[in-house]
Amino acid sequence: MKIRDDAGAWVDEEFETLDLGDPRRDRRAKELLKRFASRPTASIPGACEGWSETIAAYRFLGNEHIDWRHMMQPHWDRTTARMGQLPVVLCIADTTELNFNGQDIEGAGPL
Repeated sequence: MKIRDDAGAWVDEEFETLDLGDPRRDRRAKELLKRFASRPTASIPGACEGWSETIAAYRFLGNEHIDWRHMMQPHWDRTTARMGQLPVVLCIADTTELNFNGQDIEGAGPL
């Protein structure tokens, strides 16, 4: 699977300051982010190339030395900087819930 160039460029720019305490972790994190960004609706196995890369992704994500907040910090910093360049920023949260229980819709499969 070829990683889309725009996804790779976005990750390189957005996570330029990523520091997980080890350059190997930083590289692995960016590689995973590129995979996930190039196929945002795919599962982890679907985004990875083969079983060994899938196992490596799960191993990375399960590493107790990696905190998700440290992973997200560069993205939060870049987002804050982008928002600071605009006069108004809307932060909209959608709390819509859909409940289809009890409805039998042919062809839609189980709900």
